[in-house]
Amino acid sequence: MANQPAVVYSNVWEDPELNRRSLQVKPGDVVLSITSGGCNSLCLLLENPSKVVSIDLNPAQLAMLEYKRAAIIELGYEDFLESLGTPFFRKPSPHPPIYRWNLYQKIRKHIPGYAIDFWDANRPLIEKGIFWCGKVEAFFDFYRKILAFLYDFKKMEALFECPDLEAQRRRYKELNRKRWRFLNGLLLNNFVLSLVKGAHSFAQVEDKNLSGNLSRKIDIGMTRFFNPDNYFISLMLLGGHYSRKAMSPYLLEENFPVMKKNIDRLDIFQGTVGDVLKKWGPASFDKQNLSNIFEWMDNDFFNGVLREVIALSRPGGRMAWRYTLAKPRRLDEENSQKLVSEPDLAAKLFALDRSFIYESFHVCHLA
Repeated sequence: MANQPAVVYSNVWEDPELNRRSLQVKPGDVVLSITSGGCNSLCLLLENPSKVVSIDLNPAQLAMLEYKRAAIIELGYEDFLESLGTPFFRKPSPHPPIYRWNLYQKIRKHIPGYAIDFWDANRPLIEKGIFWCGKVEAFFDFYRKILAFLYDFKKMEALFECPDLEAQRRRYKELNRKRWRFLNGLLLNNFVLSLVKGAHSFAQVEDKNLSGNLSRKIDIGMTRFFNPDNYFISLMLLGGHYSRKAMSPYLLEENFPVMKKNIDRLDIFQGTVGDVLKKWGPASFDKQNLSNIFEWMDNDFFNGVLREVIALSRPGGRMAWRYTLAKPRRLDEENSQKLVSEPDLAAKLFALDRSFIYESFHVCHLA
């Protein structure tokens, strides 16, 4: 019996602000976006494009986005947050789990058959809240529980209670980080992370010291960004949003009317970049959010997929991508003649990356 599809990411752990500033989506643009947890595709709708085509090979990831899309269409703002089980630190939901199941019954009419089959078979995920149902989110849950065992959890909370970033830096430096690094060595290694994301994700990773790499990135996150404003770190360490102002843009109340207005511009598609090229044809897209799809590819494979990306792009079309742990792939001669890299902009934006877990960020446009 074939394995049933599973949600790997129920959220996108990439800073949407980097996509916004690098892609520079204008009203009327047609945008291609990797789905993952669906958050970036939804955030791009806030820029008023004429269409966002969101693609993924995993039908469970597409079902995740279908659920979020249907909830935006059907529900008011508070029920929208509740339908996802959106977590807030120290503020548990006032509703029982059955309430989320009943909300699903309301939005079900907007969900296509394949996604209905997936969610009907996963009622416990809905009742618990789909916001935290991915394999990566389950890993963060486990990581946080071990961290709470190693430290008095009040010490974690204290990292969010500083009056400013300088005080936060001092408090973090005062923490005995040997225990934290011990935990990283235990859990942030090739074997454990391959169970979470799949071994293919690390095929091109040259630095085998994953725990050291990620410990360094945690240091950056804790000393460069103010925790109360950074929803990535609050979700990772507290298990919920620290405030209603610090969330992904598609979740913010002030953006909900625009989400409602633009949600019908979202096209959800299962397939590869090559499949998109076959369906929509050359020169179909103005902007492309490529997430970290090149992470596991060797140079030849990377350049082959990039040729398809270039074929999809209209003149002047912009594209951006990331690497989590792998070193950047090299553009071959043909692709380098067609693409103009923007390293200064990429470096400037990468320094602002609140997610802080990525190795590099890349921005190009079609010559």
